[in-house]
Amino acid sequence: MESTKLKLIGKGMFSKVYRVSEKEVIIKSFCPAKECMALFFDKSKYFPPIERIDYQEYKMPYYDKVSSLKTTLKPKQYQLYLELRKLSIPYTTNRYNKLNEWENQFKTIKDKILRNNLLMAVGELSNYGQDISFEISPRNVAVKNGNLILLDCFYSSDLVNKIRTK
Repeated sequence: MESTKLKLIGKGMFSKVYRVSEKEVIIKSFCPAKECMALFFDKSKYFPPIERIDYQEYKMPYYDKVSSLKTTLKPKQYQLYLELRKLSIPYTTNRYNKLNEWENQFKTIKDKILRNNLLMAVGELSNYGQDISFEISPRNVAVKNGNLILLDCFYSSDLVNKIRTK
């Protein structure tokens, strides 16, 4: 799709997001986690439906930006968000232990559906490398009907380091 005719509404280290319509965006991304989400993530209430439309090009629903997750999320969903914010992995000299460390962290999540979704994601992402990391912040989540949507929480730490050292 010709991105020069579309409105750029966001960009990050790996991606540019273009608004296609009131309900849809196109994402141009070279992030391996985005590809994995599009190809292998099961349908989930916590992950957006992402469709791969071309090499490094994806389509997904548009989500409005929210000014306050606390007031927009349902109370239980906000508690899940806070629980995710507390997760962290210890520094490791072996960067290939990251997925195992994240898996251990996700096993501590109280909500069974969210826990299983994140563990499934780790399993699928392991096919893309052991350097996959997880980051949760207001900029990489969305809200749909008061529910938490994890938009862009997984990424390749090796790719981040490669970009930062260029």
